Amino acid sequence: MSEELTYEQKSNMVKELSSCYDEKDNIEICDHEKMKNIMDYKLNIDLEIIKGIFESDFKKTKIEDDDFEDDIFNTATSILNGFYEKHPFLIPFVGKNYSKAKPQYLYVLESHYLPDSSRFYKLHYNKLDTEDKKNKWLKEQWYKKDFKWSNLKQFNENIEKSPEEKAIFLHREDIEYMWTESVVKNNIKYNNRFKALFENMLNIKKEEIERAVKSIAFMNYFLRPSEDTGVSIKYEYIDSLFSYLNLIRVWEALGKPYIIICSAKVRNSFNGYWKKHNKISSNSENIIPVTSLCLCNHPSNMSWKRKIDGYKNNEEKLKTFIESVENSDSKNT
Repeated sequence: MSEELTYEQKSNMVKELSSCYDEKDNIEICDHEKMKNIMDYKLNIDLEIIKGIFESDFKKTKIEDDDFEDDIFNTATSILNGFYEKHPFLIPFVGKNYSKAKPQYLYVLESHYLPDSSRFYKLHYNKLDTEDKKNKWLKEQWYKKDFKWSNLKQFNENIEKSPEEKAIFLHREDIEYMWTESVVKNNIKYNNRFKALFENMLNIKKEEIERAVKSIAFMNYFLRPSEDTGVSIKYEYIDSLFSYLNLIRVWEALGKPYIIICSAKVRNSFNGYWKKHNKISSNSENIIPVTSLCLCNHPSNMSWKRKIDGYKNNEEKLKTFIESVENSDSKNT
């Protein structure tokens, strides 16, 4: 199949796989051109900076193929910059009015899930007993593996005729749980818990959610789904590296918006590397400035109501950040 298909044509392949997609319910709220730009965007960052950020953790990711630094760098950057091409269902959601929004926000949560019935981790990954084995498996079977739309469609058609018990692959239901665009579209309509989550994150009333979502970008930080449905991801070193660098990549591709992270696990993973990044390269254009960041806990977690960074709770911290951004933006326009 030609690689010159438009983003819409490619996403139609996922719709064909879906058991829940219904054309009559499809009211377009995305900016597919912006989403395609994210897929195509290449992050330009020096190997020495990457190694300085991750220090000893870099070796533990197991992304190096041999001892030649040029090959290590090419492997790391090629996996990162080709990730969304090979995992198109994970491309961040971008609302159709995002480009017109002033100011612009990128909201970041933790990770997707797989359905209980999924065999993706169960057959192999969950049986691995060391960090080295897990990082190597994730490199080959997730980060480097090609899950393009056309491959997914072909595999799911074949497996219905001849189920392959040991195949390491994603099935139709797996995609439905991870397809960011579809997850946002469906849940803001039908999932009250999801609506409450966005009501808190966007600091708006419930009836305003569908309108407000059209003006934001949204993604999950970790680039693979959690191992267990409804449970927080147990991330490895390779996840930490690619997730941190990918957030920078998405931020640049979207025009460097304000970032609101709502997850304690993401906050802890991101913040450690972000601080190291600032120390070794304070003037780098790849560094997300502190004035563009708001790091909170998850609105569905009990910690949302607890004190954080001198604020009485996370809600107050987020509200103060948004007010400060919008006051600053109004002065500059």
